[in-house]
Parts: sequence; C-alpha cells; structure tokens
Amino acid sequence: MATSSMLSRSCVQTVAGLPSLGASVKTSSVFRGARLSQMQRRSLVVSANKDQTPLPETKREPEKKDDPLRFFEGSPVEKFYRPENERRPEDGNTDTKSLMKFDGPAPETINSRLAMLGITWAFIAEILTGQSVWEQVTEGRGLIWFLFVSPIIIGATLIPMYNKESPDSRENGPFNAQNERWNGRAAMIGLVALLITENIYLKGPLLGFIHSSLNL
Repeated sequence: MATSSMLSRSCVQTVAGLPSLGASVKTSSVFRGARLSQMQRRSLVVSANKDQTPLPETKREPEKKDDPLRFFEGSPVEKFYRPENERRPEDGNTDTKSLMKFDGPAPETINSRLAMLGITWAFIAEILTGQSVWEQVTEGRGLIWFLFVSPIIIGATLIPMYNKESPDSRENGPFNAQNERWNGRAAMIGLVALLITENIYLKGPLLGFIHSSLNL
C-alpha cells in the first residue's frame, strides 16, 4: 500500500511539472493507485491539455480556414486567380504586370471608367451630330478622341495604385467604390447593347430623333 501511495504521488508530481498544463488538470484522481505505462500517461495528459498550449514534441495540425480560391480548385479558372492579398495594391505587388492581370484591380477599373465616359459622350455626340456610335468611330472623330483620352484615364487609374492606394478605398459622398463599380459595369453592358441595337435593329442612332427635332 505504501508503494502504491508513493507511485501515485510521483505520477502527480511528474504531470504537474509538465509545462502549460495549469491547475485544471486533476492529476490526483487520474493516477491514484494505478500503475500506468508511459504511453497511457501521455494519452491522458494530452487529452486533458487539448484546449491549451501543445506539449513538447507534440505536433498539432494548423486550423484550415475557408479559402475562397478552393472553389476553383482543379478547374481551368484556377490559374487566373490569386489570393486577395496578392491582388490588392495596398497589400501585394504593385508592378504593372501584377496590376494588369486578369484578376488584378486595374482592368475592370479602367474598362469601367472608359465605358462610363464613352457612353456619355456617345449620347452627346448623337444629339449633336446625328451619327450612331459606329459612325462616330469610323466616319467622325470618335476614334481620335478615344485614343487621346484613353492614356489619360489609364494613367490616372494606375498612378494611385503604384502608390498602394486601392480603388476600393476611395469614398467621397455618393462617389464611392461600390457605386463606381456598379455604374461601370452597367456602362460596359450598355455600350455593347447600344452598338448592337443601332447596327442590327435601328440601322441608325438611338437618339437621332432628338438631333432631327432640334434641327442641329
């Protein structure tokens, strides 16, 4: 009986000396009067310490967080996508190649701004000249103006990104990133729809009647 009591106290002292177990481990009731092998003692200690710091020589697998990129894993689209911290200019690479990639911040922003500017001036030019969008490009000065304005829009978009300023960080009243994104997408779809409507269905400018009524 004395030997069993001494063994119990020895086991309690050994487990209590292990790092980071804390007072929550009730070792006296676990090892009382039992001759446990080293493997059994370690199993009980690990189970009691599972919510605390791992024991020495104990490897714990890192917790897996939900990665939105795993949705595209194994598909052809996977090669076009990068983690968000590599795509955002304030966190990732800010060289031109990275910014202009398919999933980079620059292409949609540039296309959106060009589309918003293009469809606005297309309507104004139709009212002033009576020409459709296609006629403005092929017969008028629309292509010249586009080639003149495009580098300015592209430069004004890329320069803040080179300084690690994301287009999503701008907000000035109603002119915030979300409004610009949705307006730009609507403008891109609208410009394509305008070209199809005028060249296939109307065979002329959509707002040509305004030009005729104003006798410009």
